[in-house]
Amino acid sequence: MEIKKVIILVIAALLPFSCDFTECKRIGDTNFYLLPDWQGRGSYLYHDDDERGGFFPITHEGIVRDVYWNQRFVIIKCSQSDDHSIKYWYIMNNIKKYSWNRFEINQFQNVGEYEIALDTIGVSEKQMNHTDGTIPWRISFTKP
Repeated sequence: MEIKKVIILVIAALLPFSCDFTECKRIGDTNFYLLPDWQGRGSYLYHDDDERGGFFPITHEGIVRDVYWNQRFVIIKCSQSDDHSIKYWYIMNNIKKYSWNRFEINQFQNVGEYEIALDTIGVSEKQMNHTDGTIPWRISFTKP
């Protein structure tokens, strides 16, 4: 009986070290993820490259408020930290394997430029998948 208690105690003690306590949100079936800033106040976009095993930050201004994606593109809309109104729009290639050569991000400073870019590439937000910038907290036993 005592051996069972010791085994249970050892397993309970080691379990937290085998878990991933990362707050994150995967963007659909893409390799893009939203992760919080160090203060937990906002979401920022990262790309996960399975081969190198790490998250690569995507350079953007502000906090991610909305994400749209399809097989070809990922779009993020960002605001300043305390202001929820959208100030920045970004369109990037939806890539599985992270590569500076293949990765292209376009930033737009106003909604007019952004809408022209959508028309140019033939994309409509209404035809894309969508999520907001919130990140649910979760514990996973595998890579997020």
